[in-house]
Amino acid sequence: MRLFLDEAGNTGGILDKNEKLNYGTQRHFCLAAVVIDDSQGEQLLRQKYAAFKSRFATEKELKGNSLFAKENNDALEYFLDNILNNVHFSICLYDKKFYLASLLLFAILGEQAREENPVEYYSLVSDLSQEKDELFATFCRLTKRATETSVHELFEYLKTYSYQHIPPAGNGLVWAVSEIQKRGIEKTFVKDFLKFGSYSNRKFANLINLNALSELLEVIEIERNCDTRKIDIVHDNISGIDEMLKQELKHFDVTVKFADSKAEELIQLADNVASIFCKLINTIVRCWDTKTEWSPENEWILTQSARFLKKIGTKNIKFTVPIQSWALALCVMDMFDPKFPKEMRKNLYFNPRYMYWSQAIVQNIAQLDFSKHAACFDELYSNESGQV
Repeated sequence: MRLFLDEAGNTGGILDKNEKLNYGTQRHFCLAAVVIDDSQGEQLLRQKYAAFKSRFATEKELKGNSLFAKENNDALEYFLDNILNNVHFSICLYDKKFYLASLLLFAILGEQAREENPVEYYSLVSDLSQEKDELFATFCRLTKRATETSVHELFEYLKTYSYQHIPPAGNGLVWAVSEIQKRGIEKTFVKDFLKFGSYSNRKFANLINLNALSELLEVIEIERNCDTRKIDIVHDNISGIDEMLKQELKHFDVTVKFADSKAEELIQLADNVASIFCKLINTIVRCWDTKTEWSPENEWILTQSARFLKKIGTKNIKFTVPIQSWALALCVMDMFDPKFPKEMRKNLYFNPRYMYWSQAIVQNIAQLDFSKHAACFDELYSNESGQV
């Protein structure tokens, strides 16, 4: 087996040089893999992609973001119809604030809380990830080089922060921090904040790239019943980060080669898939955030979102995002399908469907390991889809 990888969404550390979250309008990070099982399948895929580029590309390399320019809309639709499928592609999608919320809760509540109460834990992470950037920037700044003083400062900050999405009575984070301080064990948490989000090379912290790569390889290993240590993995060059990724993956006996996308068309294809999906998921979340989901100007791109999700199949997407965003994506897959009546694209029909998908996701979280629940979601969808 061979994997060709590329990513979309700001790469590198989550904090910028001004100690603010670096993602701007790119809250989501997407790592896409072109999965090759045999030489015959690889040859056919290369031929299809070459034909696509010959028809639509004016330069040697066609970037995924360019497909959303109005003049390239036909190219995007052709790509979804003729290139994308549910065999040769796998994706790991990360919400960066969800990632930080996970790090924060895991360091304070511990693995036991996640394993014993997965639904409550995942729900709390989802709600916490909706809070303002300020909370997460403060968390990153104070724990990048954690000391007893910085951990105490963080705990005090978490107790006094004005939470907008977590009710006071159900705020397990504030309760846990208060209990830790009451027991006088605050200083024992210094090492916990260093453990997660930090690497052997101390210049780096909270690299979403490594987490996404590790999770994607795990999903492919489970779904394809293969050993990632025996897979030929080729990743697009990431200046300044590639060597660190190599060092970290050595601990798992996994080897990744880095290559220039201009010299490898299947890396270009992975770039197209990652860029397209990142743009689509950012748009889906933005539409509901701004309450413009039913506006005519968003119909085209939400329709392409539905087509993308249908073609690639949800079993090939590892969602590491809030329950809210995950449910929205599945609602879009249903309601912007060409067969879905346009007159039913309104809140009256959306609300029960959103509740249905939210409950379905929660049920999966309750039943399965975090590393495996996304892989089985496609089966649940195929069995239950159509309910409103």
